[in-house]
Amino acid sequence: MVPALYRQHRKQYTVSAWPAGNSTQLTPAQRETVDWVSAEYGKFSAIELSRMTHSELPWRVARGALPESEPSSTQLSAEIMRTYYARQLADPETAVALATANAALEGVEFDDDWQDRLRDVASGLVSADDLVAEEIARITGG
Repeated sequence: MVPALYRQHRKQYTVSAWPAGNSTQLTPAQRETVDWVSAEYGKFSAIELSRMTHSELPWRVARGALPESEPSSTQLSAEIMRTYYARQLADPETAVALATANAALEGVEFDDDWQDRLRDVASGLVSADDLVAEEIARITGG
């Protein structure tokens, strides 16, 4: 979160105007990034996006034991973000290793079978949604 942007758009659940900045000054790579983010995340509501980011490890580490209602000015660790988000761009083997390490930080161990299933997702053989549905069915006996 960038404090100046947060203050400018605080409590706006839809940003339809951008009074500062000039999108024509974006480089092609920056434009590509903005377009990708819009395509991937534009379908989510502001509340959904907030819940998603607030459930991720970098946010939770920075917040520590603070209740959700408690404000904080603690910055997210660049190193934790780099490690956490690197698995989204990594080759399947690295992605599984990073996911396994992140889970271990949270006290969850992935066995070899689960790591194989994660490789299937990272390789595009199975969608993450399908894997989650399979796991729910396995747990609930459905």
